Amino acid sequence: MKKHSLIRVALTGVFMFSLAQLACNSTAFGLTIMGPPRSLLQEGESAIGLEFGYSEMDLQTFGDITEVQQPLIGPSIVIPDYTEYKIKKLQSTMISARIDTNIFEDWDFFVRLGATDGTDNIKEVLADDTVGHEYADFDGDFGFSWGLGTRTTFYEQDNVTWGAIFQVNWAHPGKSDVTDESDPSFSGEAEIKYWEFQLAIGPTIEYENMLRIYGGPFLDFVKGDFDLCGSTVSPPLMSDTFSASHEIREESQIGGFLGAQWNLGNNNTLVTEAQLTDDAWGIGVSTTWKF
Repeated sequence: MKKHSLIRVALTGVFMFSLAQLACNSTAFGLTIMGPPRSLLQEGESAIGLEFGYSEMDLQTFGDITEVQQPLIGPSIVIPDYTEYKIKKLQSTMISARIDTNIFEDWDFFVRLGATDGTDNIKEVLADDTVGHEYADFDGDFGFSWGLGTRTTFYEQDNVTWGAIFQVNWAHPGKSDVTDESDPSFSGEAEIKYWEFQLAIGPTIEYENMLRIYGGPFLDFVKGDFDLCGSTVSPPLMSDTFSASHEIREESQIGGFLGAQWNLGNNNTLVTEAQLTDDAWGIGVSTTWKF
C-alpha cells in the first residue's frame, strides 16, 4: 500500500460519516455517474466536467395522512392514518457541471451543480398489502440538484490501480400535478426530494495511457421526503381535501458498476458508465478538461 494510504482511508471514512450525518438531519436522486474509483488528478491540478445521466429506481414511502378537511362534518382535522406509497420506476434525467480538485497526494474532491427531473406513477399500499389509490402523471420539471464527493487511490501496481469513491447527491425534481385513476374528479399535487449516497470500491485497468476500464461493487442508499395533497368532489358537490407527508426510507442496496474512460488528448477525457442494483439501474456519460 502506498505511503499515506492509511491516512487517506481514515480521512475518507470521517468525510463519509460527516456527509451522512449532514444529510440525515436535513429534509432531504436515481443513480449518479461516479467515474473511476481512484484519484484522477496530480498535485496542484483541477478539472471541470459536464455530466449527463439517466436512471430508473423504485422507492417506498412511509407516513401519515396529516390533515383531512370534510366541509359536511366540520373544520380540518388531524388523524393518525398510517399509509404507504410505492414509487415504481422513478425515471430521472440529470444534467450537471462538476468541479474537481486535488487536495492531497492521490486524493481528489469534487462538487457538482445541475438539474434533475422525475417522471412516475405512485401507488397507495393498504394495510392488507393490496393497492389502493393509484396516482398517475407525476412529471416533475427540472429542479435544482447538487452533490459532492471524494475519490482516492489506495494501491497501484503496473497498470492496475485500486481505489474508492464516495459521493452524496441531492435532487428536487419539483412539484407536479397528479390524477387519481379511480376518481376522475380528483385534483392533486405531489412533490419528491431525496438524498442519495454511493460508495464504490474497485480496480481501474489502464491500457497504453489511452483507455481505462473500471468497475466493481457499490453501496447505494436513498433517503428523502414525499408530499401529496389533493381534493375530490363528494355528494352533494362538496370538496373533500387531504394532505400526506411521507418519508422515503430505502434499505442499503448493493449493486455493480462498469465504465470506461477514454483519453481524448489535450487533457480531455470521456467517461461512459452503467450501474445496476435490485431496485435501480442507470447509465451516464461525462467529459472532463484538466487544467
